[in-house]
Amino acid sequence: MTQDIDRKEQSEVARLVELYDLQPHPEGGWFKETFKSTVHLDSVLTFQQNEHLHGNKDSRVATVCYYLLPKNSMSHWHRLASDEIWLYHDGGCLKIHMIDEKGVYSSAVLGSSLEHAEARYGVLVPAEVWLAAELTNGGGFSLISCMVAPGKY
Repeated sequence: MTQDIDRKEQSEVARLVELYDLQPHPEGGWFKETFKSTVHLDSVLTFQQNEHLHGNKDSRVATVCYYLLPKNSMSHWHRLASDEIWLYHDGGCLKIHMIDEKGVYSSAVLGSSLEHAEARYGVLVPAEVWLAAELTNGGGFSLISCMVAPGKY
């Protein structure tokens, strides 16, 4: 966390990290897996399909995690082989930047529609789309859940 996050915001982020036992995420921010389907992909897909998606025999039909992004942090550019649904819980809005396989840029705002007209409570990021996210519209953090199907972890 950066030093310019004020004390209240820093305290809120620290409380959420402790409350949900969040761990540092390699793409930025904090996370914790909260759900892992008991159904394995290899029970519903051919081996080749499963290997293409994640290269992991233990991949699940779906996974869900909490994701906390503090102010002055970002979720760095990455892409998944699966669809990912971002669901807003608390804090400021996130701007999700996306670049599709044709190189076309788009963005969506994840947050409270009641407070920000352009925001949505849920955003779908299709498989194979490059994405990054950053806090917008103020606030010291954004707490969301990400559901990946087929599962990432």
